[in-house]
Amino acid sequence: MTKTRDGHKRTRSIIKGILVSALLLIAAGVAMVLCFCDAGGLFGYQARIVMSSSMEKTPQADAETYAIEDIPAGSLIWIKLVPRSEPARGGFYASLKVGDVLAFSYTVIGGSTVVTHRIKSIERRGSGYTIVLSGDNGTNVGTQTIDTSDPQSSNYVIGKVVAKSYFLGVLLCLLRQPQSFVVLCMVVFTVLLMEMLMEMSEKGRFSFAPKSLRTEGTMKKKIFVPVIALILCCFALMIGVSYGLYDETVSFQTHLVAGSLKATLQRVKLTTYNLGSDGNFSRVVDDKVTDFSTATQDNIFGITAGTIAAPGSTFTAEMRIANGGDVAFYYYLETFCNAVVSDQTFASMLQLTVSTGDGVWREVRLSDGLTTDEAGDAVGSVEVGGSADFTVTLKFLDDTNNNKVESKFVLFDLRVHAVQKIGAA
Repeated sequence: MTKTRDGHKRTRSIIKGILVSALLLIAAGVAMVLCFCDAGGLFGYQARIVMSSSMEKTPQADAETYAIEDIPAGSLIWIKLVPRSEPARGGFYASLKVGDVLAFSYTVIGGSTVVTHRIKSIERRGSGYTIVLSGDNGTNVGTQTIDTSDPQSSNYVIGKVVAKSYFLGVLLCLLRQPQSFVVLCMVVFTVLLMEMLMEMSEKGRFSFAPKSLRTEGTMKKKIFVPVIALILCCFALMIGVSYGLYDETVSFQTHLVAGSLKATLQRVKLTTYNLGSDGNFSRVVDDKVTDFSTATQDNIFGITAGTIAAPGSTFTAEMRIANGGDVAFYYYLETFCNAVVSDQTFASMLQLTVSTGDGVWREVRLSDGLTTDEAGDAVGSVEVGGSADFTVTLKFLDDTNNNKVESKFVLFDLRVHAVQKIGAA
């Protein structure tokens, strides 16, 4: 009797441990969901998942040691939010120092995004601070500047990163899937069922064995197999239900396949006329074919961080767009100049010219932007299996105000996109 009861107690202890762990996991998930809410977080803190690799350490990154280092994509970070009260807010900013990691909302082309980067410099300015931030990853160049004294600015600090965990980030991403939630609930249900059956068995209220076989050892063996079988049936039933709830696949005997729009973009030649290391102009021609069809940190003009230009500098990229899909398409060019961080006087001196075999398609100043008109004026069209060539030239014009833009910079984005040619039915 003692041996059997001790075994039951150990089994029930294990079951209770699993139940408590599952419930704690659910509670932690609920807390995380509350922390993920943008409306204030939970107790002054907020949790977020880092989606980019800009804070991953690379051999080119600073060799300095910081409290928060190496944040891989997919990591969970805890953010101490900027206090709402003015005195507490002032204390928060006063405590910041170079090397701290901030989460902040930043205006980019197409809207605002949340960025997590490290403070490179912070200076007092009027009633606030000017904070310059950048990522640790050397392949993701560029800096962001936030002026906390400007109430009209759309860029603002969300808070300071105080902790990180890659494991919890991956785990939380899994738990946010509907299937994972169903499995977790399934575990809780199964453990509760096992606990109930064990309790009924100990009190003699339940057994799969006949009365004549209900001895101490026999009863334990007779109950074990049916209980396990019942648990497996519950698992199979709940898994079937979960797939029934979340499966969005519908089978047909006849399939209609949608056509694909696939555009490939290549730079076939780059010609630059710009300052050399000696400060004099020189012409450089690069005939290497470079693919720009996928995401890249490069740009068609070969401009890198720190590239210096002067009046007379030109960057000419000869491009080829090809149709590798099943539908014909129009292709468009657009430019967007980030007015928040760019010097507009400098942008007005940069002339962008797009030309095709038929001549100049459009010529604008970078400050005005290159966009499609109301009629949807496309650069050209490409049929299936075909290609088209066009040239994009960026020129620094000689202007009477050139001296005013010394050491200024412009941040802009040039987009090439394709839209299917749709005819009337």
